[in-house]
Amino acid sequence: MLQWNYYQPTELENRITVLYRSIEIETVGDLREDLIAARLGIKLRYEDAPSFSFEKGNFRCIVIDKNLTSAEKRKHFFHELGHLFRGHSGDQTNFPDLFKDLLEEQAEQFAKYAMMPYYMIQSLPLPEYERYYVYLIASEFNVSLTLAKERWEQIKRRISAGRWEQECIYRERNRYRKASPDNWCDDAKEVFRIAIERKMQKGQGVIIR
Repeated sequence: MLQWNYYQPTELENRITVLYRSIEIETVGDLREDLIAARLGIKLRYEDAPSFSFEKGNFRCIVIDKNLTSAEKRKHFFHELGHLFRGHSGDQTNFPDLFKDLLEEQAEQFAKYAMMPYYMIQSLPLPEYERYYVYLIASEFNVSLTLAKERWEQIKRRISAGRWEQECIYRERNRYRKASPDNWCDDAKEVFRIAIERKMQKGQGVIIR
């Protein structure tokens, strides 16, 4: 069974969740490009041209290449939405290649989270066997198997990291709890009391840190 209580969403994931819930995008069925664009006040167009996004003042527009498959159109939409969400507006023609690569990477990361929000995956009736999870995610969210697998592996890593962190915290707390005299058994307390008395009798004193 998947232990979602250990999952630690990133800051970007949390921001996407806040954005979606502010426009009432709650279920997989709500993840429609036209619905999201309309609720965010973004003009969405499909043309015989490369996909791009544009923002000027209060006007925002996303253009998607109409010749793409439905899954590719979906990926391009969320990628361009990521550019608008992160404020990647303006002419980037003269930007250094490394900077442009960074912007593209940020948009890709946004798209992966926005296409497959963790709280929606969490609500899916997952199959009995894990090997089918990727196929279910790909089908439900209309993404490629490659993207679904990347997202699923990412989720598993986050759950493992969260579980490891909680186990470390538990061990540390338990270690300090056992070290506290308040939690010692009566025999240990008596031995400690006698040791202190002997040191006091010898005039050595006792320092407890």
